[in-house]
Amino acid sequence: MLFYVQMKWMHEGRITLDELWEVEAEEALHAQETLDSGFCVGIWKVAAQKRVIAIIDSPDAEELDRTALGRLPMREYLEFEEVWPLRDYLGFADDVIKKYKV
Repeated sequence: MLFYVQMKWMHEGRITLDELWEVEAEEALHAQETLDSGFCVGIWKVAAQKRVIAIIDSPDAEELDRTALGRLPMREYLEFEEVWPLRDYLGFADDVIKKYKV
């Protein structure tokens, strides 16, 4: 299942900028691993903002939750602003054409 995930860095007053870069370096390695495995379809840093956007291909919401709260090196310093399950548009269009009837 695809999810749109929008995260914001929340580190002010908690760790120094140097410490943030150390944790973010660990996060970068983790991001590469999730891209290589296909769990993360794509990940982007929003220019000039402390915000990251990703498209995640998780088997279910439970696995996404485990990753977000348990596996991410930055988990203590991220606020998950938006998490939206995504539906394939052509599947939706097919339902519309069939008027949502089987």
